[in-house]
Amino acid sequence: MCKQFPFIAACIVLISATVVFNVFTARALWQSKEFNFIPILVIEEIVFLFTLLNFFQAAFTDPGVLQREKAEDDQNDFHTPLFKAVIIRNVSVRLKYCDSCNFYRPPRTSHCSMCNNCVENFDHHCPWINNCIGRRNYRFFFTFLLALSIHILMVLALSLYQIATQDPPWKEIPSMVIACVCVLTIFPIMGLLFFHIALLKMGLTTNEQVTHKFPSNTNPYTNGFWHNFSVIFCRSKPLRYVGYKSLCKQPARLKFLSSAGKDYQLQQDDTSSAYSINVENTNV
Repeated sequence: MCKQFPFIAACIVLISATVVFNVFTARALWQSKEFNFIPILVIEEIVFLFTLLNFFQAAFTDPGVLQREKAEDDQNDFHTPLFKAVIIRNVSVRLKYCDSCNFYRPPRTSHCSMCNNCVENFDHHCPWINNCIGRRNYRFFFTFLLALSIHILMVLALSLYQIATQDPPWKEIPSMVIACVCVLTIFPIMGLLFFHIALLKMGLTTNEQVTHKFPSNTNPYTNGFWHNFSVIFCRSKPLRYVGYKSLCKQPARLKFLSSAGKDYQLQQDDTSSAYSINVENTNV
């Protein structure tokens, strides 16, 4: 229950504040004869529904949890190296062996201590949605921040207008309460949104930025803002890894187009997983 408390609190604040706004402020503006607020209120309700949709999608979508592998009986710390180095665009990237999941973590993958899972393109664990932010749900998280910022700004502007047009203004207690809630939440929400816009421009995750994993101009994963944007928002959602145990047991095999038209079999190391082999030899 403790882990779900921030998520439940966020749901209650988001939905209850919007309900109070709709019951009091929006209804008064809808009935106002001074100005036609109907189109603005309709747009605001659409933005709220879009915010709620992305909030639940970010919370309940598998972020990219990698399938655990069974530990070998003869596996020990003496013959299993802790790191393996791979070269991605002339940049050396270390793959760390995960003792919990029993494989070398692919690039940009980290083990979440809260979820106890390795997550691909791990950004961070968000307690407010009770889920990790990774490759499969980052777009929903970013879109949620964007829609929530627009929703708060519209509610704040309409509440302040309702307060300013009343005489005396302190009679609009619900609008004043909603305006206070918006003021308290708009700065951290928009600050987080601009932070992720900056990360999107640099092609980094929150985990990589906080840990200073790549010095300046050495990030092998970035291709410019628009390409980074299209990779996240304009491609289909990747498939889940969990549930495909049979695929993990198959030896890795990559086909290269050569003049002779031959296929080359990639020999898998005894201490490496199918994940690390696939990523190590893929042009990222």
